[in-house]
Amino acid sequence: MPRHSPSEAKVVRCLVLLLALARSKRGINVRQFAERHGWQWRSLYRDIETLEKAGVPIERPEHGWFTMSERCLPVFTVDVRPEELSALSAARQLAPGLKDTTIGRGLDSLWSKLSTPGHQPSLPLGEEPWLHGSPPAIDYGPHRIVLDTVREALRTRRALRIRYHKPGSEPGDRIIEPAFLQWDPAVEALYVSAWCRKRGSQCTFAIHRITRAEVTDESFAPRREAIAEMSKAFRLWSRPTTQRVVLRFSPRVADEVRERTWHRTARFTDSDDGGVFLAMDVGAPEELERWLLGFGPDVQVEEPPALAEQVRTRHAEAVAPARLGTLRARRDRSAEPAELAEPAATAAPRPSRSKL
Repeated sequence: MPRHSPSEAKVVRCLVLLLALARSKRGINVRQFAERHGWQWRSLYRDIETLEKAGVPIERPEHGWFTMSERCLPVFTVDVRPEELSALSAARQLAPGLKDTTIGRGLDSLWSKLSTPGHQPSLPLGEEPWLHGSPPAIDYGPHRIVLDTVREALRTRRALRIRYHKPGSEPGDRIIEPAFLQWDPAVEALYVSAWCRKRGSQCTFAIHRITRAEVTDESFAPRREAIAEMSKAFRLWSRPTTQRVVLRFSPRVADEVRERTWHRTARFTDSDDGGVFLAMDVGAPEELERWLLGFGPDVQVEEPPALAEQVRTRHAEAVAPARLGTLRARRDRSAEPAELAEPAATAAPRPSRSKL
């Protein structure tokens, strides 16, 4: 380390001390800081007095500890480029359902701090006009307490007691070991993947269907199978093992299918007619049902047979009412002339003139 004159050494210490105070949330302990840099701790005390005389708002929450007031931290610690602020703006608009939650308020608070005039004068202020989001599919404002409770259980690695209300079933109480939160962009919903002690397996619970959540005092060790099983899921449903799924898409939707990544194991093979085969190994093939129904006749399930039968049955159930209505309409139209002629055919014969 180069040797400095006493005045230069003081400037170096003050700058290092200033940066350390700005970067540390807890603050610094003068004696420990002095030992780490090989300085005299009495000199650091004098340097702190110098910084205070220069107007640096230094606080002393504990004996021997020093912190810097938050009101001046952005001036020293924040170096945000316009494209980074635009990315933050995009994140706020792409998660409208989280607006009234702790996460949403955190994004808004960060945006406010970074775009405050005087701290970042070169950054664009206000909302970004080039990106507009759609209304949220689910508003997580009413579920804020549940979401915060789940996050606390994840942070402390403690079991969670929940009441879960799945559509079509009665609410039930469970004790779960949460592994991580997962956002499903396809349905715009937030889920928690957790080990369910009632079922004895890794399950996925929708945050908006948890009507009550309470963190228990019982801690747990992370289960290795949690992330391993979820990596096998197509979206949310996990299983210990995988099954091979082979789908044949028509030429009409082949380009659309090729341009997306459907699963980490997805493999594409062109078909002779210009279509495409998609093969992948997923934990729960039945999870693909709704996705496949959206393609209608443009997809055929080659494997597994159970999934093919499942999709075939759903298509038949969807078509049956329409066919029944068509048959009824045809019957009514064919019967209309006969019904109009029926009064004349069934009416009593009018007497002839000869009988009058």
